[in-house]
Amino acid sequence: MNKMLILVAALVLAAPRSADADSIVTKRPVGGDSVYWSQLGASLTPIPTPFSFTTTDGVTGTGSYAGGGDGLVCVQSVSCTGNFSPGDYMNWTILPNKGPGQGPMTLEFSQGFSQIGAQIQADYYGNFTAQICDNSNGQCFTEAGVSNGNSDGSAIYLGIAGTNITSVTYSLLRCYYDCNDFAINQMTLSQPTVPEPSSMLLMGGGLLGLAGVVRRRFLKL
Repeated sequence: MNKMLILVAALVLAAPRSADADSIVTKRPVGGDSVYWSQLGASLTPIPTPFSFTTTDGVTGTGSYAGGGDGLVCVQSVSCTGNFSPGDYMNWTILPNKGPGQGPMTLEFSQGFSQIGAQIQADYYGNFTAQICDNSNGQCFTEAGVSNGNSDGSAIYLGIAGTNITSVTYSLLRCYYDCNDFAINQMTLSQPTVPEPSSMLLMGGGLLGLAGVVRRRFLKL
């Protein structure tokens, strides 16, 4: 292989690709796929661990609580109070009057996403710090929030963006009482973006053209 072809191959390999580093997302993206917890049953339906779910686009997933006990489907302003929006279905990590919370909560998907997130609040009102982790690479991010009973949709959104995220874990690091007792509402998921073949061809053609120019210049020397 001549030196020009080696140069072109090196440039192609060095072209920008999706970064491996994750980043925190604190605002719910518009559009994309979703997981609605109403599929697990009516309000006050126990959620076993593990449990299965399906996104609105048909992607399957499973969830589990680290404590091993059951969770609960709860509806804001119907059977639960908090600062989600009225009518939001929640996945709550505890059955009422059944002991301590069962969090953290892990959610696994049958395909990867570029963003996974949901609003989250502690069960006991007051300040808290929530965490989300990408289980494929161990990267975690935290966000501070305040839990109250205003039913105004002010619960913090905590998501993570990266490459091919297939499993995340939600937890509370700090709270007023029982940090394994929390809830999340509907999840928002973003599909990974794939470069269009035409863009790759244009880049390859440009690199080949550059190689030709460089070679002709060398021949003149």
